Amino acid sequence: MRAAEIVKTFLDGMRNTLHAQRTLLVSAAHPSNLELSLSTATMKGSDWSGQIDQGERYDLIVLDLPLGMGKSPLAPDQPSVKVRRNWIDLWTALDFLDVSGHCIALVEPPAFGVPEGPRFLELLGNRGFHLNGVFNIPPGLLKTTNIRPVLVAISQERRNGLFVAELKDEEQAGRVATAFLDGKHGGSFSEGVQLDGKEFDGFESVKAKVQLNRLSTQYKEFKTKKLGEIAKSLNTVKSGDSFLEANNSIYIQLVGSLKVWDKLEDVGVKHHNVIQITLPESVKKEYLVAFFRSDLGLLTLRSVTRGAVIQRINKADIFQIAIAVPSFAEQEEIVWAHKKLDSLMVEIEELKKELAVNPKNSTIVADQLDGMLELIGGLTDSDRVKNLTREGESATVEFKESLSVDVRKGSRERYIEDLVFKTIAAFLNTKGGALLVGVNDSGVVAGIDEEVHKFHKGSIDKFMLHFKNGLKSRVGEQFYPSINQRVVRVDGKSVLVVDCDASPKACWLDQREFFVRTNPATDKLEGPKLVEYVKERFG
Repeated sequence: MRAAEIVKTFLDGMRNTLHAQRTLLVSAAHPSNLELSLSTATMKGSDWSGQIDQGERYDLIVLDLPLGMGKSPLAPDQPSVKVRRNWIDLWTALDFLDVSGHCIALVEPPAFGVPEGPRFLELLGNRGFHLNGVFNIPPGLLKTTNIRPVLVAISQERRNGLFVAELKDEEQAGRVATAFLDGKHGGSFSEGVQLDGKEFDGFESVKAKVQLNRLSTQYKEFKTKKLGEIAKSLNTVKSGDSFLEANNSIYIQLVGSLKVWDKLEDVGVKHHNVIQITLPESVKKEYLVAFFRSDLGLLTLRSVTRGAVIQRINKADIFQIAIAVPSFAEQEEIVWAHKKLDSLMVEIEELKKELAVNPKNSTIVADQLDGMLELIGGLTDSDRVKNLTREGESATVEFKESLSVDVRKGSRERYIEDLVFKTIAAFLNTKGGALLVGVNDSGVVAGIDEEVHKFHKGSIDKFMLHFKNGLKSRVGEQFYPSINQRVVRVDGKSVLVVDCDASPKACWLDQREFFVRTNPATDKLEGPKLVEYVKERFG
């Protein structure tokens, strides 16, 4: 199973980076989920702690414990503190951890972001232990449930913040382990993000907060608010009862799939599985439904969804959902655009039916559609750039502030341009990706306009000719079919967007150097690693 292999690589990376001489794997779950190479000791069963001598200490402890268990008192001296039973095993395991060691435990999402979590972490702190890392596991690790657990890292080291990352592939997982132990983070979930404080309530929640903050930066008129702060009322009904129609209200499904409606008559499930939210006049119900149906809106809903088998949103969590609210005028514009798009889709469906029996109109229609597609495509490109900048860099997304200018010096530098073409070659050699030139590392759109004005006589055409010449000489004309480059206007600024497909043949930069993409870095391969990669990737 690929998820298990990725997690194993992460755990082995922890062991190797720590140079751990004594390691302990507690495998109490059935079937077991975690593996650790060369573990000094492996304990199985619910009585695992009784199998260890009280004087034993380990550099690395890995806990694979049953999930979804009930609650029990934490310890004899803490009878009033009830926590999940696997947390009790974690508490016990820390007795065997060396003073400089690390404990990695598999726990349910959202880790300790549940009501009893803060108290548990406080008690850990009283013992001198601290939560320093949370790692999201790829789907499919657990064989008997749909739950997607996380790994937590606890040690006696006191850090200022919390390191969070997503484990995506084997090579990247090993690097994340090293970055975590070295205290280095790259500002993306692929290479680690440092959160202020120790609060963590799930990866969807963290992602939603990051994207909402970036949205507020991109659009000053957007304000991030909690749904509970703006709602006039949040209502539920008992089983068998129905809601009464209420002005300016939306309806969110609480059980099962995530659905949102702005008309009571459209609600397609029993009303006791729905919450009715009545909004103030400053928030249009049609806008809020459109927001929740967007990728970001769905992310905010998933951030408060709980349940291993059946997804469920608690009424209390509805209050905490973060939403982006623009000005009322902007809301009206968004709602109007959605209505127009809906009408357009209806007309297009009718037109498709008629074209088959009215072929003489096809040429006229095709000409009109070309203009529409050009307009919509331009809008889509701009929105896509904004979405990518909100999500941040990854294995398939890279930002460069300029094509060839060192923005701090204000001069053209060869090494800046090298980085651009290395990234393109790496995308071709790996899984493809999108390069945005004119966007800084923080995802802020700076644009290439100043570079165009200063070094290309203000001509985008001359800028693109320079880029294409570099592409031809350094990457090669044979890769043109796998590369699509264009300049996109984003809020009045020009951004060079270079989309690369995974190439069927190896790309050698300047016909001598070979690069690949790793989350989210560009690495040069040489020697045996190069031979092995080319053989596996290109046959």
